Amino acid sequence: MRLLFYRHLHSLPSPCRYCPASSYPLKRSIHMNPFTPALPVEEAEVPKTHVLHRKLSGARLFILNRPEKLNALNLAMIRNIAPQLKAWDVSKLAKVILMKGANEGKFSVGDDVLDIIHKVNTKDPDALYYFQEKSALVQMISTLSTPYVSILDGYACGALGLFAHGPFRIATEKTIFSMPEPSLGVTFNAGSSFFLPKLDGGIGTYLALTGTRVEGLDAFYAGIASHYIPSSKLPALEDRLIDLETSEHDIIQRVLEKFSEPLPAKRIGFSQSIRESIDRCFRHDQVEDIIKSLDEEKQTSWTRETRHKLLSMSPTSLRVTLKALRKSKNMSLIDCLKMEFDLMQKFLVTKDFHEGVEGSLLNKPRRKPQWDPPTLHDITDEDIEQLYFTKPSPNSLTLPSSMDLFNYPYARFSLPTEEDVRLAVTGEGREFGFEGRLTTVDEVIFWFEKGHKKKAGVKEKVMDILKRKTYIIFDADNNGKEVLQWNKAP
Repeated sequence: MRLLFYRHLHSLPSPCRYCPASSYPLKRSIHMNPFTPALPVEEAEVPKTHVLHRKLSGARLFILNRPEKLNALNLAMIRNIAPQLKAWDVSKLAKVILMKGANEGKFSVGDDVLDIIHKVNTKDPDALYYFQEKSALVQMISTLSTPYVSILDGYACGALGLFAHGPFRIATEKTIFSMPEPSLGVTFNAGSSFFLPKLDGGIGTYLALTGTRVEGLDAFYAGIASHYIPSSKLPALEDRLIDLETSEHDIIQRVLEKFSEPLPAKRIGFSQSIRESIDRCFRHDQVEDIIKSLDEEKQTSWTRETRHKLLSMSPTSLRVTLKALRKSKNMSLIDCLKMEFDLMQKFLVTKDFHEGVEGSLLNKPRRKPQWDPPTLHDITDEDIEQLYFTKPSPNSLTLPSSMDLFNYPYARFSLPTEEDVRLAVTGEGREFGFEGRLTTVDEVIFWFEKGHKKKAGVKEKVMDILKRKTYIIFDADNNGKEVLQWNKAP
């Protein structure tokens, strides 16, 4: 069924100041197989060279090859990847699937927003088919039975959907991750609202609202990547993966760990002071409260820069993104994908999206976007709830499968999270019900190193968490023994 842009004037409310006058609502639900193009696609429209396929022994490789656009994704690339990924996942000959970018220093910069804007302006339904089919691809990546390895050797800005939901995510010293959406006057997609809340403390909210870059080893310690491997070792790693004759995830993990090389770091992801400030400031549910908390912190270059970033973003994008993050905390991946698809339909016809893309990407030199409304005071949370979350968009998301996630099944291959350590120290984790909680630093470190099979970086990450989030008390019931206590304060 074709999805079209319509003039539907009689059913529209009076002109809304948050939407451009030239916008038309989208009508009719999508009912289609996301891996079969609903519209006739000419061969010339599917530049297969933009995604290269390789079969090397038991390995199957996708190589993003659109260097002139920094490997930005378009609908043709999604339609290139999805059916082949499905075929490789059911093939007994495919032992491991790799996703990487061609050309040194590039993975992908995410959605090709210039192409999307052009399709919106010409009322081309492919603007929405892109997000429909990308959502289906994200669901497939998250539920693959074949091990999936993404190599983030370069830009991974806005490309979260291609790697975040997979079990193995390799960062190198060249990795650059960011969430640029609020600076473009739009909100996230590709299951970001499922992935980001699972990062430690307020990190996910901080990255989603500020667009701050996380690079190299920091991406590993922040939980964005599951492994850190120097770029120089990647050819040898690929050769080893190619030679594998098994598709067992635990074997892939052992191979990756042999190439892992976390360097000694003075800080684990963020400096302790910034990390604590992130948790204190970005725990709030209102953008104004976040800004107020930043003002109440000891003033540093970080607090001033963070405040400036927030105030330069689209107010509408900030409010919608924060509300979506809070709503998604207990949602499944499919529910998050449906929410994001609904929100994207609304953003595609807002002035802010067009203004953000033009100001940031089209104008040379760049100019500051003129947001509408211009400030947070001009649009309230009540406005956001009514405009973006109360009434559903005309098109509902359909997915090829009902397979869903509430948690990532292969989280054990990544570093322990702050929540993992909290459950161990407080004894609230199910595995601690019989023997009781862990009470000393050595016990906690031993537990996690053993559980993660001495994974590189585990000791450093756990020690950083304990340093920030615990303190020592003297247990009167245990002969005054020193024991760890979890600090509940943000």
